[in-house]
Amino acid sequence: MVVIGILIAILLPSINRVRESARRVVCGSNLRQVGLALHMYSEDSAGFMPPSEYLPATRYYRTGSSGGEGSPELMDTVRTTPGLFDPRPWGDWDGLGLLFVRDYLPAAPVFYCPSHPGGHPLERYEPIWRQESGEIVSNYVFRGTGPEGRRRLYQIQPGAAIVSDTLRSFADLNHSGGFNVLQAGLAVNWVDDVGSQIASILQRSQGGASAQVGQAWSRLDNDSNDDTGTDTGPTQD
Repeated sequence: MVVIGILIAILLPSINRVRESARRVVCGSNLRQVGLALHMYSEDSAGFMPPSEYLPATRYYRTGSSGGEGSPELMDTVRTTPGLFDPRPWGDWDGLGLLFVRDYLPAAPVFYCPSHPGGHPLERYEPIWRQESGEIVSNYVFRGTGPEGRRRLYQIQPGAAIVSDTLRSFADLNHSGGFNVLQAGLAVNWVDDVGSQIASILQRSQGGASAQVGQAWSRLDNDSNDDTGTDTGPTQD
C-alpha cells in the first residue's frame, strides 16, 4: 500500500498536466469556431463585428445601470438581464451572444472552457441558454474592436487579439500560466503569461477596473496596430 501511495503521488501531477493540456486543446478549438463565426457574421454585416453594450462607444447605455459605459471586463457577457439597458436594436443578446442567437454558433458549450475554475461554468448557465431571458456569462471575453478602436474585422491588424480566455477577474482565469487568444486574422495562439504579468494585472484590478483590462489586452496583442482613427460603426446593427 505504501508503494502504491508513492506511485500515485509521483504520477498524479503528470496526469493532471495531461488533463490540462487536453482541456487547453478543447479551449483553443472553441476559439477557432468563434473565429469562423465572427468571420461569417462580419461578412454579413458590412465587415462589422457584433456590437456590445460594454464598449465605450455605445450610445444605448442607461446611466445608473450595473456595469458602466465602457466595461471591457464584462464583455464575456453574452446575454444581459432584461431591462438592464435601454432598448437596443440587437435586443438582450450582446457581443459574442449574437453569434448564437443568429445561428452562427448554435451550441452553448463552445462558449465555455473546460478548465474554467471560477463562478461561470457551463453547468451553471446551460439551462438558461434554452430560456428566453436571463443573464448569461461565457468563459471568453470579446474585445469588440481592434487596438485602435476599429470594429470592421478586415481593418484590424491580423495579429491583434480580439477574443481571449476571460479577463473578468483573477479568480475567473481559465488556465494557469497563459491564455488561448483568437487574433483578428483568425489564428488561435497560446500566449504564455511570462512572470504572471497579466494575472498580476487582473489581481490588482479586483475584477472591475477597465484600465487594467485594457493593459491585459495590450499584452495579448502579438502585433502592433499602426492604423490610426476610430471606427465605431453604425448606430444600429
